[in-house]
Amino acid sequence: MDNKTFINNLAERCGRGNADVQRLVEGLASVLRDRCSNLATVAVPAFGNFGAVKTDEYIATDPDTGKTMLYPPEIKLTFTPGSMLKKHIRNER
Repeated sequence: MDNKTFINNLAERCGRGNADVQRLVEGLASVLRDRCSNLATVAVPAFGNFGAVKTDEYIATDPDTGKTMLYPPEIKLTFTPGSMLKKHIRNER
């Protein structure tokens, strides 16, 4: 599902306009970016927790070229679903 389809579906289910839902999604993304870049977690009650995991830099060999490269550290976003979300998904199937 692409972003436009997601926004349209969410707006339809919430009974709100696409522009309003777009601002809400962008706001959520902004909060996640700000908090998780500092390695903090964001808890959304009954939905789940967003967190960040920092990976250290590492050296690896590119299998195509055979060159040794230094890869920089990264911060990856993780999501752990909450129990209410898990129950809702199980009941839907």
